[in-house]
Amino acid sequence: MTETLGAFALIAWLAYLASRLLARRHLPELVGFLIVGALLGPSGIELVSEHELAALRPITEIALAILMFVIGERVSTRALRAAKWTLTTGATQYALSAVLVFWATRAVGADRSVALVLAALAGAGAPMTIAHIVSSVKAKGNYAVGVVGTHAVSDAFATVTFAAVLPIATILADQDADVSAAVIDFVQLGIGGTVLGILGGWFISRLGFQIETSGELLLFVLVHILLGWSIADWLDISLPLAALMAGATAASVSPEAFSLRLFRTIRSIEQPLYLLFFALAGASIHLDDLGGVGLVGLAYIGVRVAAKILGGLAGGLLGGLGWRMALRLGVNLTPQAGVAVGLAVLASEVLGDPGAEAATVVLGSVVLFELIGPVLVAKDLKGSDEDIDPGPSSPKEVELPARVLIASPMPMAIPEWLIDLAARWRSRITVYQPGEPESEHISRLLGQCAAKDVEVEFRSLRNESFTGAVVRTRAEVQADMVVLFAARPQGASSRLVLFPSERIARELSVPVLSFPVTTEGPPEPVQKSRRWPWSP
Repeated sequence: MTETLGAFALIAWLAYLASRLLARRHLPELVGFLIVGALLGPSGIELVSEHELAALRPITEIALAILMFVIGERVSTRALRAAKWTLTTGATQYALSAVLVFWATRAVGADRSVALVLAALAGAGAPMTIAHIVSSVKAKGNYAVGVVGTHAVSDAFATVTFAAVLPIATILADQDADVSAAVIDFVQLGIGGTVLGILGGWFISRLGFQIETSGELLLFVLVHILLGWSIADWLDISLPLAALMAGATAASVSPEAFSLRLFRTIRSIEQPLYLLFFALAGASIHLDDLGGVGLVGLAYIGVRVAAKILGGLAGGLLGGLGWRMALRLGVNLTPQAGVAVGLAVLASEVLGDPGAEAATVVLGSVVLFELIGPVLVAKDLKGSDEDIDPGPSSPKEVELPARVLIASPMPMAIPEWLIDLAARWRSRITVYQPGEPESEHISRLLGQCAAKDVEVEFRSLRNESFTGAVVRTRAEVQADMVVLFAARPQGASSRLVLFPSERIARELSVPVLSFPVTTEGPPEPVQKSRRWPWSP
């Protein structure tokens, strides 16, 4: 076990380095996770074997449950009301994908049971993949949230539909099959997962509301998710569906303020979970599956992409989207992973040879969709912050920041030009850096602010993480803008890490201005002369 964990640690480290390099080139981080995992897994140099991956499966399932719980917020009643087209698009594209894939695979010679399984899984999406892309490219607005929600709705439809068609596929594959066992599978997968998720989400909402600190709240939720994972494993219940429904229920029945606090707390561990899940998912990819898809697989891939685009277009138009945005939505629905893989493996275990054939097609297509789809989605969602109904264009009134947070990890004198700017804006400033109010530079700062009628508050930075302290302080003082003075790492290693300002900017939704400094303090701004083309 020690060797297994050591090998996984190496994969995770290399995946992190690869993701940093890709992020510098504006490519999705998870592509780095998947590629490194695939190269070092059983399909590559076999740093981690199939047996070791099986031993790590509980870790993957727990990470999956936590991430699906967070994604459940995107399909809560509040989220569905904010993006009404989410449900219409999810249902339309799923139905169209199922019908067209069944027809197409049957036309090229697939068995009825195989075609039925492929039809049930064709509409499944990749909500975790899309959620990570939305977070990494900092996409905002109803459109970005709705894309994640549509993928989550698609996975919910896929799980329930697959559970319903499994008994039928069992009969078609083997007339002498035990139908009662297939019916039990339906109850466990569809109904059991839904009921367990609703109960779990209700308990988290009712009991977690009384917890005051973020650390205790995070521990409380993690304990309940581990408990849900144990129950789901014991009863053979669909864990992804249960976790998704738990998150949706908790977000729906909780007061809005607690719901925001709850999911913000869980997102504090979201990034390492993404790395863990996708690195192991990459290691589980069998690149040779691409060669086994055959004619049925090609029909499945081609028709599924077409059905997703047409279904997204039709569902988006029915939900009130413009045709251009609805067309973009259809393209963003093409990635597939997670739930589809798990259900395909289950089909192979229950149906025998027909299930194995369907699983080969799905797993092979997932390799393609996971490596290409995220790049296309990231390109479309990057910088997306538009609302669905922007209305007629009109000049926007610029709102000046009422509260400005000025932070530095080192004691330094705040430049006078910044105080002059705050005076002009009539902004209240909070200075956050090491030191005491009696320090010379702090006393001088207070005197300058008093002379220019600028309201100022000084907070002393203690021995804690600078990034976390700035994020927490911004929330406490409700700052509309953050100004950072921090040193930039030098050397080759600086290309592989995020600067403090970059990490803070990823965590905050308010403008962040960063000024590189040395230990001597920040220089005054220098006016650069314009260089014309004909200048010497």
